Amino acid sequence: MRRGFTILELFITAGIVGLLLAILAPAASKAMDSAYDARCRDNLRALAMLAHGYALNNGRFPWGMIDPMTHDAAYCKRLGANNEIMMYPEESPSYVNAKTWKEFDSYCWDFTKRKGEPDHKPGRMFPPGTTSIQGCPCCKGSDNWDGEIMTGYNYNVCYIGLVENDATIRDLPARLADIKHPEKVVLFGDGGYAGGANKFMRAPKQSDSDKSSASLRKAGTQAFRHGEGRGRHCNMSFADGHVEAFYTPYKTNGKDGWVDEKTHSAFISSGNGIYGPRAWGVDDDFTENK
Repeated sequence: MRRGFTILELFITAGIVGLLLAILAPAASKAMDSAYDARCRDNLRALAMLAHGYALNNGRFPWGMIDPMTHDAAYCKRLGANNEIMMYPEESPSYVNAKTWKEFDSYCWDFTKRKGEPDHKPGRMFPPGTTSIQGCPCCKGSDNWDGEIMTGYNYNVCYIGLVENDATIRDLPARLADIKHPEKVVLFGDGGYAGGANKFMRAPKQSDSDKSSASLRKAGTQAFRHGEGRGRHCNMSFADGHVEAFYTPYKTNGKDGWVDEKTHSAFISSGNGIYGPRAWGVDDDFTENK
């Protein structure tokens, strides 16, 4: 009776197994990429719905960021000494059970951190159990700001959420009624720039209502992290809840190309129109896509 395999048979078997793996590996990798892409789209759709619900309940979309060190003083200057009387309830620190915003190290759309507390907590628009949607499954090592590791997406802060410590004192976040064409205004997307992930989305051109510095705009680009070659794309969710993939990268002022080749980061449009209602009149790029 014959026992075991000969050396030749083992080599042949190993060769066949290796050949099968070589054939199947690309298909398996493509299937995994497709699964990640689908999950990313689901996450972005959920983020848009959460922001929409927040705007319904609070009158406006979430702040991109409130600067704890300057907020009270800035609004006292604008609205008078009694800064408890705010144009928007979330302007008051009492809204988050604080006497002053200086009780916080950070207050952003995706997380908050009180002084003396070791961990970040999800932002106010996130119900319990929803923090898993804050990061794209293809985004690894997304520690991009203040030691916080949750965010792999960025939020439209140039026209929707706003970031208060920009070069000028900003207006308030947008209301749902401000967005006349919600199917054309982006809210969240795959965020990235040369330094890695980012959480604050910018439009490619400065405007009268958004005078952010050039460095902030470059850091507020999108990451085209899904797919390869001509299929490389960035996923974005819109104010009406739908999600689209963008394939054409832009630098600033309508120029094609990557802002950063290594991370494949760029803007998704040649101009500001798709970023928000206060850019209307610069409606130069609503046909962007594949």
